[in-house]
Amino acid sequence: MNWGFIGFGRIARKFLESLESVDGEIPYAFASRSNAVALQEEFPGVKVYDSYESLLADDNIDVVYISTTHNFHCDNTIAALKAGKHVLCEKPMGISSQEIAKMTEVAKSSGKFLMEAMWMRFLPAYKSAINCVKSGEIGKVNYATASFGFRSEDKLTKEGRLLNPELAGGALYDVGVYPLTIISDLFGWKPQHFAAHAIKSETGVDETIQIQFDFGNNKLAQVMGSVTFHTNKEACIYGDKGFVRMPMFWKADSYEIVKGDDITVVELPYKSTGYAHEIEEVVSCIGQGKVESPLFSLNDSLMSAQLVEEILSTIFK
Repeated sequence: MNWGFIGFGRIARKFLESLESVDGEIPYAFASRSNAVALQEEFPGVKVYDSYESLLADDNIDVVYISTTHNFHCDNTIAALKAGKHVLCEKPMGISSQEIAKMTEVAKSSGKFLMEAMWMRFLPAYKSAINCVKSGEIGKVNYATASFGFRSEDKLTKEGRLLNPELAGGALYDVGVYPLTIISDLFGWKPQHFAAHAIKSETGVDETIQIQFDFGNNKLAQVMGSVTFHTNKEACIYGDKGFVRMPMFWKADSYEIVKGDDITVVELPYKSTGYAHEIEEVVSCIGQGKVESPLFSLNDSLMSAQLVEEILSTIFK
């Protein structure tokens, strides 16, 4: 299939590398409002448009990959769906449940495929680790932790996006959705209770956030995200027979099963830059005539957005 890119930053470049590793998938066109000329010089074999509208008008494009800033995801996605394109949109696909509902409605009415690019869920090591836990390998699971923190100086400036409220900046939107997703894979999207605490930036968004969850039936979790300091980006899932540790869980290529002094390391490297697995899922679903993926459904996107809304409402009430 021919792919069009709306937005072309650092993540899009990693995605492009993975796309080129998947047989039959072609990076056909890029659209960028800021650096179209430079992109055309860099990629002479790819069509480059200086407007998103021009790219969407190209009938040769089958699928659109969207990696603009979070605040534009909804409008970009709806425009692509209405133009008759399948869509893979970077996370968070929407910054509210209302946006997700709108996108879902348009996707279903258009009959086109739509998926949020939560690439972590498609990685072999990640899927294996979750299946290991659910198979009972570490016994009854009652507690899990996950953290994702990093610091990028250039993106923390006034011109950067991470702390810019107009660009839907903040730790929860940018990195917190990864810990929330792994916890959802274990306990679901609907905690009975939670307590959220945040360090707020001068711009008024959450630069660091920590949330403690109670899912009932003695199932607890703690997650944190930050865009101002580094963490080990590790997830641990604790059962009564041992625990599973996933280093760098958001881009996992291995995990450990720990039972007392016995440690088993499972290595399952991802292809290319890791995005190949979600690309393969998109291709497979479209080939089967599906309008969403069972591995990260539109309902997953809706419930994720609802949980994020609830968390942010307690912080900024």
